Amino acid sequence: MEKPGAARLYEMLARNHELAGTIDRGGFPLAELEQLQSWQQARLARTYSDLLQQEAYRLAVNFFLTELYGGLDFRGRDQDMSKVMPVMKRFLPDRVLYIMSEAFELQAISIGFDMKMAGYMKMQGFAGLDMERYCETYRACGDTEGRERQILLIRKLGYDLDKLVNKPLVNALVRLLRGPAHAAGFGKLQDFLESGLGSFRKIEDISYFNETVYQREWTAMKNMFEGWEKPFGF
Repeated sequence: MEKPGAARLYEMLARNHELAGTIDRGGFPLAELEQLQSWQQARLARTYSDLLQQEAYRLAVNFFLTELYGGLDFRGRDQDMSKVMPVMKRFLPDRVLYIMSEAFELQAISIGFDMKMAGYMKMQGFAGLDMERYCETYRACGDTEGRERQILLIRKLGYDLDKLVNKPLVNALVRLLRGPAHAAGFGKLQDFLESGLGSFRKIEDISYFNETVYQREWTAMKNMFEGWEKPFGF
């Protein structure tokens, strides 16, 4: 019987594989999805421009922007994860696998919403995105409970990663896997693990970072559902 962390990670990987399969099918609005993700990454970079300017938080913000919300690159990394899972179960504590499952759940939630929004954009014939069209699309694909789960998970994942970086054994095990992972062709996955731990190790004040992200995203979500013209403050 699988331990809780490993079982949950398998479940989240399967969920992401299903989403990837949908994206790869013919007729999927791929151009709209890429346009949407580019717009959202630019929005996030503007929302957190103050944190990006601070060395203590820059790496963590970039980790969320490029790894947890890095567009379509997740497909190859997730395939690597499935192949290397037997090794990870053997060497990494189950608690680490559970935290990784949270990261992949967050990815699945975000990609799932983006796919719905891309479909709406194509249906409406949007040739481009501005704030008005983005908010319309967000509300049309609205799921308050799901959006709240997404933001709460970002917050929880931040605190869980912070606890992880202070465990010398975990850091040593991840570094130990570096050579074998790259040699076996799992370099992207290994870089994902190391960049996540490394970025949170640099954080000066985890409460300030997490609560800043939580408050801004939660406020923006509420503003969009309430129909504000400038939900992000710009």
